[in-house]
Amino acid sequence: MCKESSIRCDYIPGCGYKIWQDAKEFCFTTDAVFLGNFPHVVHKAKVLELGCGTGAISMLLESRGAAEVTAVDVNPAATRLLRQSVADNNLEEKFHVIDGDICRYKEFLTHESMDLVAANPPYRNSGNQRQIGTAACHEVTATLEDFFRAAAYAVKYRGRFALVQLPERFAESMQLAFKYGLQPKRLQWVHSKLDKPAWIFLMEMQKGGSYGLDVLPPLIMYKEDGSYTEQVKKYY
Repeated sequence: MCKESSIRCDYIPGCGYKIWQDAKEFCFTTDAVFLGNFPHVVHKAKVLELGCGTGAISMLLESRGAAEVTAVDVNPAATRLLRQSVADNNLEEKFHVIDGDICRYKEFLTHESMDLVAANPPYRNSGNQRQIGTAACHEVTATLEDFFRAAAYAVKYRGRFALVQLPERFAESMQLAFKYGLQPKRLQWVHSKLDKPAWIFLMEMQKGGSYGLDVLPPLIMYKEDGSYTEQVKKYY
């Protein structure tokens, strides 16, 4: 693949697909695994991942039954690795990888064409920036609202938009959901341990949906002894 020492081949938990990543960029973490397993995937679903990076969420959604997957990212280094992963896993017939800026979504997305849109947007809109994976963690190229706007454009009426975000941005996410006609339907808080505050949340919204939010039991990552809980083991 590449002689650069930072390029490595990993495997995605749960589905076993190969995934090429660059340690100098931002590699997928447990939040991607949780999001890839969170939303409902309808039969023969057309799925879109915004800000896909190297595509862990996209490949998890395909492994759960998505018939067509469109993966978009502005970083050509990430999409190059994703195309290699798609080829190595023999997924070329199902995947469409796009080098695109989601702020210009109308140039490459079709209106109301997707059954499901998923996104793991940058978490931070302020504070000190990481030296590795800056654009993946901070709003350098797109804001949280840009993700909501693009998702609302691409998803079908009654289709779903699923994302993972920080608790500190929950109120903002709710406001954006209502602004773009996306009704929150499922919510789950994720905690590192039972007695610790939530560190992320997973939310699934429906375009044009009626009122009614299902708050799921919290997802706890670790037992007191530091081992994975049974909840997490099912993903790994």
